[in-house]
Amino acid sequence: MTKPLILVTLFLFITLSLSQHSAAQRSEKSQEIDNYVNEVSNEYGIPGVALAIVKDGEVIHKNEYGFANLEHEVPISNNSIFRVYSLTKLVVTTGVFQLIEQEKLHLEDPISKYVSSLPEAWHSVQLKHLLTHSSGLPNIPRFPVIQNLSEAEATAEAFAQEIEFSPGAEYSYNQTNFWLLKEILESVTDQPIEYFLISNQFSATPDTAFFSSDSRDIIRHRVTAYFPFTKGYPTIDHPFLQGDYGYAMNGLNITLDEFINWSQSLRTNKLIKKETKETMWQPFAYSQSNKSFTYGWDRRVVHSRVSYGFSGSLVTAFRVFPEDDISIIFLGNGLGEFFDIEDIVNHITGILFE
Repeated sequence: MTKPLILVTLFLFITLSLSQHSAAQRSEKSQEIDNYVNEVSNEYGIPGVALAIVKDGEVIHKNEYGFANLEHEVPISNNSIFRVYSLTKLVVTTGVFQLIEQEKLHLEDPISKYVSSLPEAWHSVQLKHLLTHSSGLPNIPRFPVIQNLSEAEATAEAFAQEIEFSPGAEYSYNQTNFWLLKEILESVTDQPIEYFLISNQFSATPDTAFFSSDSRDIIRHRVTAYFPFTKGYPTIDHPFLQGDYGYAMNGLNITLDEFINWSQSLRTNKLIKKETKETMWQPFAYSQSNKSFTYGWDRRVVHSRVSYGFSGSLVTAFRVFPEDDISIIFLGNGLGEFFDIEDIVNHITGILFE
């Protein structure tokens, strides 16, 4: 055998060996992640979970656990559709920055430029204050009170309250902010918000991504939600809003695969440019708070790595680690006992980085 041929053969052998070793490591980590998800699901009464982990653009872990419907023992499947609740806000925020790229919106725009009939005291609030939850605006009534209110009634209650602090001063998570973002997006695009977001961020069919803030609607493949809010133990939970005014707060319904596609589009800068994404992830400078939050995204340092993400209704989460090119998507359909969804994502992250 000639020397060049020996070197090529050796190179191929080493490459194959490293590949097999990497695959074995990946298999071990996947099993550890599966064991962990099953463990926390049993501990906290999580009925069903769909989980995906993407590394360098490749799905390195994807699995479904438990049930989409407990009564009929319908398992979570590739077709399962989850209400992602407040994870919707990441899609809305991305839509805002798409319009900023087009110079149809600017972070310093006063919200009164786009929304009429606001209280006079609200006129100093700017677009950036809505995205960073630093508006100081009073919150729209919370669940379950809001379920009995029309949009006009809910906003009238918010309008009647005093502003809590000066815009930009501190962080206060607030649904009013994203109701106003819905109004702004619809004003600028002259489209219902769901049409604008779906057509500009998804290649979805009605079976993979759509907007609905009403869990009472009968929708094929949508998972049943189970929460202990009413009786102290898990029951079927059907939170709803009258009409579409909650769409920017909590309206997205999506399959895991469609969420993976959205995550990949964000990663490859197809939704917004790299520099726009960097602006979106820039920490906001609150004048009276050290809160680490960007324009619509939590900024967390986990295992010495900077990450960006958000969570929804205690049971859904999305986290991006840009430097490691890792994304984690966790979609659940309820709980029996309260837990911190961020702790679960942190633990999964720890398994990946071991």
